[in-house]
Amino acid sequence: MKRRIISIVTVLVVLAVVWAAFGQQQERRQRSAEYRQAQLKAVEAIQEQAAKLKAGMEAMARPEGRRSSEGLSEEERAKLRERFTKMREERQEVIAAIEQQLTMLKGRRQLEAEHEESLAELQAIRQLALKEKAEETAKSVMQLILKRNKEFEATMQKLGLERSGPRS
Repeated sequence: MKRRIISIVTVLVVLAVVWAAFGQQQERRQRSAEYRQAQLKAVEAIQEQAAKLKAGMEAMARPEGRRSSEGLSEEERAKLRERFTKMREERQEVIAAIEQQLTMLKGRRQLEAEHEESLAELQAIRQLALKEKAEETAKSVMQLILKRNKEFEATMQKLGLERSGPRS
């Protein structure tokens, strides 16, 4: 009787471990599939933004897009300036959107590695400042580190990329 109970408990424990491992594997697969989907959406968004950028640049290259301001009235010059300003702002928005999508394509690990590398340099400067008893400099560098950490966390949250583990 005792042997049966031990055997049953052993089988149940093994099944529980296998079940947990299977669940983790399924969860990893699902996260991986979601990440691939996000990457595909990012590539599509980059393609759309690149098409907008190209269309804007082609519009500027056309003869009517490069009209000389000579011989134009003040009102026409103001309209032309306003048009160019609007085009420049649209181009900057498109570039910002492309940069955001490229950041998404890098992925959590690459972004974290770049962030950690940047913080390592600042930490070295802070340590040097402390060694030289430059308290104000060390305090300023620490504030910069905290600011970068906060910006990084905001970026990761905006992109929907969870961060693995606490950082200092």
